[in-house]
Formats: sequence, C-alpha cells, structure tokens
Amino acid sequence: MPRYHFDLVDSKTVADEGGAELPDDIQALDVAEEIATRLLKERPELEGRNFSILVTDQDGEEIGRVPLDVLH
Repeated sequence: MPRYHFDLVDSKTVADEGGAELPDDIQALDVAEEIATRLLKERPELEGRNFSILVTDQDGEEIGRVPLDVLH
C-alpha cells in the first residue's frame, strides 16, 4: 500500500513525521480534509492565513492541497 505524507504549509512547510499507508490518492485527499478540519478546530487562529495541507506520495510527488481557508 502506498505511503502518503500530510504537511502543513504556508510560505514554509511543517513536515509530517510519519505519513500513513492508504489505498489510493482519493483516500489520501479525504484524510487531508479530515486533518485540516481537525486542525482548524484546535487552532482557529490559522484560519485566513493561507495555510494548506499538502499531500505527497512516497516519491515526494504532490497529490494535492487542501486549503484550510475553504473549510468551515
């Protein structure tokens, strides 16, 4: 199963330490949305500051980004 990484990014990256093994890219993007939603609940001060969850695969290729600003 592929490993995906979820990094909090704005102008710099806060790296994910371990990642997660998931079946596919769609599942990885769903997890990124869950992470972003949870993060906004725990850290509401991040809203409106252009943060995103960057999803990369095990080769470091970008799968997608989930902007925190579009979640509510």
